[in-house]
Amino acid sequence: MKNIILILSVLTIFTGASCKNKEKAASSNTADPNTASDAKLGATTDKKSRLVVSFKSIGTGIDLDANAKMEKFIKEHPKKPQYDVYAWGREGETDYAFSLKEIKSGDQAKFIQELKAAIGNSDRVSYKENEAPNGKMKKKL
Repeated sequence: MKNIILILSVLTIFTGASCKNKEKAASSNTADPNTASDAKLGATTDKKSRLVVSFKSIGTGIDLDANAKMEKFIKEHPKKPQYDVYAWGREGETDYAFSLKEIKSGDQAKFIQELKAAIGNSDRVSYKENEAPNGKMKKKL
């Protein structure tokens, strides 16, 4: 009888401790995404970006060749547009969010066309304009 009471007591203590940890984790994830914390790594955002390039996976990982082409294009572009990287999947799914502040508004459409041409056709790359990226911020460039 004493053993049963001891076992139940220990289980109750561990169960209570794990519930408190879940409550603490849940409360730390409820921060307003529109505050200054959206610039921190690991934060999500509802802030719209001028261009979001999404590298997605359909069970085979992202298109690494297309990703390398995009990074090369950005590195060699004379305006050096800044972007934030958002990770959102288990197979390397990533969103690159461009504000395009470095490029005049009249030249942004041309930049987007050139970027799409540089990346090429891929069923694992999609583009969104004036939308928020998916996932949590992984890198701020």
